[in-house]
Parts: sequence; C-alpha cells; structure tokens
Amino acid sequence: MHKSGVVFVWLIAVTAVAAVLLTSKMLDVRGSWLKTVENNAEKIQKNEAEIETKEAQNKTLRGDLTRLMLGWDRFWDANVTVAKTGEIQVNIGGNQGLGSAPQGDNPAAQPIIFAFQPDQSKSNGVSYVGAFRVSALEANGAQLIPIAPPQPGEVATWKNGGWRLRALVPPNYISILRTLRDDLVEREQQIKRKQDRIQDLNRLLAAAKERLDARVSELIGSENAPQEQALPIELRVGLVAGLEEEEQMRNQEFQETDKLRRDLLKVYKTQQALVQEVSDLTKQLPAKK
Repeated sequence: MHKSGVVFVWLIAVTAVAAVLLTSKMLDVRGSWLKTVENNAEKIQKNEAEIETKEAQNKTLRGDLTRLMLGWDRFWDANVTVAKTGEIQVNIGGNQGLGSAPQGDNPAAQPIIFAFQPDQSKSNGVSYVGAFRVSALEANGAQLIPIAPPQPGEVATWKNGGWRLRALVPPNYISILRTLRDDLVEREQQIKRKQDRIQDLNRLLAAAKERLDARVSELIGSENAPQEQALPIELRVGLVAGLEEEEQMRNQEFQETDKLRRDLLKVYKTQQALVQEVSDLTKQLPAKK
C-alpha cells in the first residue's frame, strides 16, 4: 500500500477514536443539560405558583390598606404650641387645607381635627391626645380648642413640638374613645359621690366625737365646769366622781347606822338584863299577909 494510504488509514482510526470520545462526552453534557432543563422547569412552575400566591396576597393587602386609609383620610405634621387652658396653636392653616370656613362663622362649620403626639412610652411611639375644633383659621396658622373638656392634669401631659393631625379617625375607634370617655366620666362621678359620702361621714364623726366628749365630760368632769357650791356635785366634778362621793357618804351613813344599830342592840340587851334583874328582885320581896 502506498504510504499516503497508510497515513490516511491512521488518520481515520485516530479520528474515529476521537469522534467516539467526543460523542460520549457530548452525550454526557446533553444528559446534564436535559436534567438541568427539567429541574429549571420544575422550579419555574413552582415559582409561578408562588408568584400567583404572592400577587393575590399583595392585592388583598393593598385592598386592606386602601380601606384602612379611607378611614384615616388626610393628615398633617404640624408644630404645636399648647396653652395652659387646653387650646393649641398650629403652624398650618387654610393654605394647607386645614379648613375653609372664615373665622367668626358658625363654629359647627369648622372642621374637627384628631391630634396625636409622640410618646416613647407607647409601643407604636405615639399617643392619642383628643379631638379639636378649629376656632381661628388663618392662611398658615390656626387655633384649635378641645371638643371635650380636658381632665384635671391632662393638659400637663401635652407637649409642645411636632404632632400629627388627622382629618378622620375610623368609626370603630371613635366608638371606643367615646365609651372610654363615658366610663371615665362615670368613674369621676362615682369618685365625687364617694368623696361627698366621706365628707358626710366625717361630719357625722365630728358630731359624734363632740357628743362623746360632752358625755365624757358629764361622766368625768371638765376643766371648764362651774364650781359653785350651790350646783349639784355631778355638774361640778362629773357623774363618776359625784357617784363616788355620794357612795362614800352613803357608806359613812351606813357605818353610822350600823354603829347606832349596834348601840341600840347593846342598850336593848342592857334594858332586858335590867328588866330581868328587877323581875328577880321582885320575886325576892316578902309576900303580903
């Protein structure tokens, strides 16, 4: 065979071996890619289901947020200055949409604003102050007065600074606040009634103590008691001392009476003895003839 034919045969053999090896490796790579594609298809299907679930949850949460925000409406972050009487001055007014009715018009036409102040003692960092009505409105300022009279000491808890003012509060919260306010008023009335009752009892106690002191003075006497001898002894030294003195006088009279009784008995016995002696002597006299 010609040399070129031999070389060509060896080239074919080497190429065949390389082709077998490359084919085997290609099949392995193809199998791994097919497995990867199958796994990715499962992941894509699973992710699509999760995406649909998340989108549904997102839609539900957005609807809940929208319904919630409808109950709270607009809000303003304002700088507030608190007066001792409970009025508050804010640095927002008609230009910020706080109200539209001019000052001096019907107060019922003025908007009601719900105020919240920062409070680090609360878990959410804010606390509800109360409902206020705009009493004086300017372009960039307003005065607000509380709708419900503040409780004693309540205004002292209101701090100057940044507050959040809201145009609305959901009705369920308003109902809770009214219930709490009514309960607070009822508790205050109960406390007032109890305080009045305590005052009545204190007056009765003072009157009873006064009567007791008078009775004690009657029993044991008083430093201010009159001492005229013409007055009964119980008025001068008290019933107890008077009774003791009367008892001592009675005991003395009893002793004197007992002594007289004993003396009388002794005289009686002496008289009886004399009678007996006279009788005996009479018997000794001679009889008449």
